[in-house]
Amino acid sequence: MWEKIKKYTNKKLDANLEIVKQEKLYIPQACALKYYPLAITEASGSIVKDADGNEFIDFLTSAAVYNIGHRHPKVVAAAKKQMDKVLNYTIAYFYEKPPIELAKKLVEITPGKFSKKVTFGFSGSDGVDSAIKAARAYTGRKPIIAFKHSYHGMTYGALSATGIVDPNIKKQVGVNEVEYVEFPDPYRNSFGIDGYEHPEKLTKTILESIEQKIVNLKEKPACIIVEPIQGDAGAIIPPQNFLKELKELAEAFDILYVDEEVQVGTGRTGKLWATELFNVEPDMLVTAKAIGGGFPISTLVGRSEIMDSVPQPLFVFTHIGHAVNSEAAIATLNVVEDEKLPERASNLGNKVLAQFINMQKRYPLIGDVRGKGFLIGIDIVKPGTKDPDKATAQKICWRAWEKGLILITFGKHGNVLRIAPPLNIPTDQLRHGISIIEEAIKDVVGNKVPDNILEFFTGW
Repeated sequence: MWEKIKKYTNKKLDANLEIVKQEKLYIPQACALKYYPLAITEASGSIVKDADGNEFIDFLTSAAVYNIGHRHPKVVAAAKKQMDKVLNYTIAYFYEKPPIELAKKLVEITPGKFSKKVTFGFSGSDGVDSAIKAARAYTGRKPIIAFKHSYHGMTYGALSATGIVDPNIKKQVGVNEVEYVEFPDPYRNSFGIDGYEHPEKLTKTILESIEQKIVNLKEKPACIIVEPIQGDAGAIIPPQNFLKELKELAEAFDILYVDEEVQVGTGRTGKLWATELFNVEPDMLVTAKAIGGGFPISTLVGRSEIMDSVPQPLFVFTHIGHAVNSEAAIATLNVVEDEKLPERASNLGNKVLAQFINMQKRYPLIGDVRGKGFLIGIDIVKPGTKDPDKATAQKICWRAWEKGLILITFGKHGNVLRIAPPLNIPTDQLRHGISIIEEAIKDVVGNKVPDNILEFFTGW
């Protein structure tokens, strides 16, 4: 199959394809949703190199991980300094300073002046699992409310709450049932409401349906878990008042409010935490991805009484609060603060959004443009409709890759271009990346990208 790809591109691929073939032999396909044959061997700042020496501007950042760019020198220095002392010693039995220092910082910079405590993991998935454990321990109740088309991870608890995965697929591995409700998508929703023109109507309609769900349940939910902006659903931004009113609804029924910021946190949306855009103080906040600067770490910050309700040793992992990862996270948060990256993401993100909105006027296949900061979604449709056009979106990504830009799709229909560069990307590279996207769109509209390339995609 992969040798055929050379018929459709002039890009140098021999070394990349060798790695692709090796992975197919040893790693199961369930580990991935692949796009084009890009085997990354080197990265720095906003630039990535592949096995054949091709260079790319990174508009994916390893799925919103490298908010501060690849191999930021301050993060590398902090990790090396810790490595020269001790890699890690389990805090399950003894004590280490780095995770305590990280927890202290997180307590200070997360929303809410109330008493908070922090636990750790290695990915957003186990952070969500910890939030579910805490909610159930504190309330003594089991049901969870999550949103359709949400993405919370792939461990058992997180997969249970993930709404973007086909329920029939989830049943094959026996995950727990969770009650799903609709997220207020202003562009496409089951109620046929234009949420841009009538945000209050959409908010009221969705909240009424959620309240009805709660009332009809045999047992009151332990928590509602929500992404302030739905990431993998396609950068879906709710009406401004929705989350605040959702929190009030949760409080009225004594339900915990879990803010899941794995993809949207650490400055990506123009605020340090996306929930700040909506003036909501959550009972628990989950974050991961970008917070480690490339090192694997997740955190759950929650009200002290909730966190202390979890019985020992149910938050334990052998490498919980890993010393090197904790130091990397502290350095990352300092970089985000010192370089004023949320502000930069907000200012530049608004300009980029305006450029894409202007592009939308010239290309009818762009149905919607939405985003906050440097999380932007370009919804590709069949011109004149809202019908998602996944194939065309993937062809745009293919051509962008050929021209030197890492760009993929996401979204509940797999048709949304995912714009998520480093928050500190140089402006010249940002401009060049945007120009590549427009060139790619022109080539696809001009039928210069063959349909045959779609056989090489899995993708969202």
